[in-house]
Amino acid sequence: MDLPYAEVIIDISHSEVDRIFHYKIPEKLLSHIQLGIGVLVPFGAGNKRINGYITGFSHEVCIPEHKIKEIWDINHPVPLFDIPMLQLAHWMKEQYHCTLIDCLHCIIPSGIKTTCKKLQIASVHPDVEHIDDLCREYKNSKKLLSQGKILELLLENGPMPIKELKSVLQISSSSFQTLQKKNLIIVHEMEISREPLSHKRIASTTPFIPTEEQEKVLSHVEKLLHIGQGETVLLHGVTGSGKTEVYLQLIQMVLDRGNQAIVLVPEISLTPQMVNRFLGRFGNRVAITHSRLSQGERYDQWQKAKSGYVDIMIGPRSAVFAPFSSLGLIILDEEHEITYKSEITPKYHAKEIAQKRASLTGCTVLIASATPCIESYFDAQQQKIHLATIKKRTSIHALPSVQIIDMREELTQGNRTIFSLQLQHEIKANLEIGEQTILFLNRRGHSTFVSCRKCGYVMKCKNCSITYTYHASSQSLKCHYCGSKTPNPKICPACGSSYIKYFGTGTQKVEEELSKLFPHGRILRMDNDTTTGKHSHEILLDQFSNRQADILIGTQMIAKGHDFPGVTLVGVLAADLSLHLEDFRSAERTFQLITQVAGRAGRGALAGRVLLQTYDPMHYSIQFASRQDYVGFYKQEIKIREQLDYPPYTNLFSILLIGEDERKVITGAYQLHEIMRYYNKKQQCILLGPVPSVISKVKNQYRFRIIVKCKDILLLKKYGYYCIEKWKNIYKSSDISVQTDINPMMIM
Repeated sequence: MDLPYAEVIIDISHSEVDRIFHYKIPEKLLSHIQLGIGVLVPFGAGNKRINGYITGFSHEVCIPEHKIKEIWDINHPVPLFDIPMLQLAHWMKEQYHCTLIDCLHCIIPSGIKTTCKKLQIASVHPDVEHIDDLCREYKNSKKLLSQGKILELLLENGPMPIKELKSVLQISSSSFQTLQKKNLIIVHEMEISREPLSHKRIASTTPFIPTEEQEKVLSHVEKLLHIGQGETVLLHGVTGSGKTEVYLQLIQMVLDRGNQAIVLVPEISLTPQMVNRFLGRFGNRVAITHSRLSQGERYDQWQKAKSGYVDIMIGPRSAVFAPFSSLGLIILDEEHEITYKSEITPKYHAKEIAQKRASLTGCTVLIASATPCIESYFDAQQQKIHLATIKKRTSIHALPSVQIIDMREELTQGNRTIFSLQLQHEIKANLEIGEQTILFLNRRGHSTFVSCRKCGYVMKCKNCSITYTYHASSQSLKCHYCGSKTPNPKICPACGSSYIKYFGTGTQKVEEELSKLFPHGRILRMDNDTTTGKHSHEILLDQFSNRQADILIGTQMIAKGHDFPGVTLVGVLAADLSLHLEDFRSAERTFQLITQVAGRAGRGALAGRVLLQTYDPMHYSIQFASRQDYVGFYKQEIKIREQLDYPPYTNLFSILLIGEDERKVITGAYQLHEIMRYYNKKQQCILLGPVPSVISKVKNQYRFRIIVKCKDILLLKKYGYYCIEKWKNIYKSSDISVQTDINPMMIM
């Protein structure tokens, strides 16, 4: 490689160093230097030793030769990105207004600093003569017995891991060291891959015969795979319509063409069932990545994809960066989920990344859901993307029957419990006949707040502007934003009375009350408090799937994607819980959650039924969800979006100012607003705010927000970022940070 200068991006996330630096390549490294590797370089006036990544090469630089420093060493010899992934990073930098290194951090695998896991292997030295006689001699000697047992096992089995030999023989390391000194055994190290799927034993499966609707979808997408022009298809299939089987058969087509596939799931809780289905069909061609894996496990899975040992990567949004060199298909399951949008810089959406990778590689993108997001369905209606539909379930039963329970009437009848009388009756009936029940409440903890009935004082987190949640298991109050905890008070801190009590309902309280009503029922609870362990999601789901429990209580992690044939009853305990949030998507979210959780019922041989408990039974989202009528809901919702000028009819630019001094944050927000008003002379943008954020204080940081609307997204970004830079240059408010987001999924 006759290239004298390497172009290096420094591993510092700061706008002032967000550019390429040129370094000389020393002669000793010339044959090892290549695009995408990690290097150690001197940086700054003090020549600080720092990490960097090679992003290119050049023959000429515009600075004096004597000022160009030299690369010190290579710290990661395996290329961490190639040209298409580097192009993706540059696109992300412009799209999400952040530094190039921020974008490369998404692409570079976590765990690159972890060392390879190595196994010590012992074997008999090949040059030892009369080893059988020596082994018998050692075994007959009390002093040499342990060494004799080692030699015997190695003679019988060949090379073995020292760890295994120690375990079988119950001996220490000293015997191995002695045999090594005598040149009777050789010990060498072997790199091994950390296998997060090693505990799984899945029986292989064969493809199902597609239904007529499934066959149409397969044919449609197969044509696009053959064309290879980076097209996107929205698969709108009702719950239980066999979307996963469509994924499996499409991926088989992709593998037959010599290509690879990425499958994205929105939550870790969905990963186990999806992985099981894929392992059953494709075996060891499948890799997995998610945040519960160790850094080393995630890196080893990345290496498998990079090296071509696997063809399929399954995981949450970060899996969209899997380093496949011949990508044929990217699937987003449950494409409507907000977890596909990153809440940290860069604030990318996995769907946008998938579509950009498709434009760079020609692969096809399949986004699928029973309840697509409004923007995706709008794009399909506008023919910006393809639309495929499956309207029927694959089982013999149609969609479950849904009944709305008006909880206001329950109150008038004197029922003040969490459960309506009919739901109690239905749960009892299911227990008697041995069928399973799912109860959904999108709120964990025991109770939602603790309040004094005498003076009205409410226990709030000192760091955040939200109430504490009471957790009965630890008899404590917890903040679900900053994680702070405080003991549950016996007397009111404000008035000193003993009339302080918890109110509201969380999943923990549902479990407690249900145990009282049905003491013989086997109950599982699945929420963030019960799934902290590495395989906890999988253990709970397996227990329920294997009929080791009668009732599963859970938050939104049980609402979608799961397939439990034994479930015939679903109870939605507070269907309107998310309905009145300060977010224009609240009706959409409510419809999606209800429809998705209702879809867990009746997926097997038995018909399903759903009870929706609500205090707002006539709201259109609940009415359409009860009929599981997505198209009807879409038509109603899209009219409201058009009237109020919300996405998809416009774009939103969210600006959040954050700081410890509330007065300075408010002042800064109004200063920025004035600048934005001044530069909005043509009134092409609409300014909303500044106002306190919905959650106005988190971790002792006050938050004020400005929202900007504009139909032209390029103009919106140019205008928004220009005004922010003007504000920073004029007011120099170093103690106020600014967070921006284009088309945020939530405005909190």
